[in-house]
Amino acid sequence: MDHPSKPYPNPNVTTTYPAQSYPSQTYAQQAYPSTAGGASTYTTTTVQQSRTVLVRPYFDVNYLRTLPGLLKIIELILMLIAFILAASAWSSTSWYCGTSTYCYYTYAASSAGWTKFVTITGFIITLILLQLYLFHLIERFYSVPWLQLEMIYCAVVAVLLLIAGATMINYSAIDGTRGACVFFCWAAMIVYAFDAFLKFKSFRNGELAQGLP
Repeated sequence: MDHPSKPYPNPNVTTTYPAQSYPSQTYAQQAYPSTAGGASTYTTTTVQQSRTVLVRPYFDVNYLRTLPGLLKIIELILMLIAFILAASAWSSTSWYCGTSTYCYYTYAASSAGWTKFVTITGFIITLILLQLYLFHLIERFYSVPWLQLEMIYCAVVAVLLLIAGATMINYSAIDGTRGACVFFCWAAMIVYAFDAFLKFKSFRNGELAQGLP
């Protein structure tokens, strides 16, 4: 006697029911989809988001009116000001501190040098990214994970600006330029951190870096 829990299809009818079509059904329900276990016919519909990308470069000034475009402009301005302040800060190399005496402070010079490196490097990379977006060159390489790369880049720059501002605090009491440099470094840090957060949200939502919805 056959096991009651494993019925078999009608031998006169050949019917194939792929296992993947019934991920939650037993063999009996697959064999008798209309009667076994009260199963009913259902339809599965897969919905996918689509986005149009253009591969022909063109200048799009409207990008500067978007939030990502405005953030890049603010980042460029703050980084440039911070670089100028770090370059003109006291003790970039040596200074006259007495009668025929020149003083050299290694920490002051190295901290200013580090801040100049961070700010000018960030300025150049952000400027390149802005150009890629303005001319829609990002879309020519849409397979590149731009959102992930920008998210990591902005987060790294934010950390480096935090360190740069902290190193410039020393001697800021006797040099207002160093204090101002700290302010602009940390202001840029906040903007880059916010930009990284927006890129993370866009990446999590499955968006493209640039395209026409």
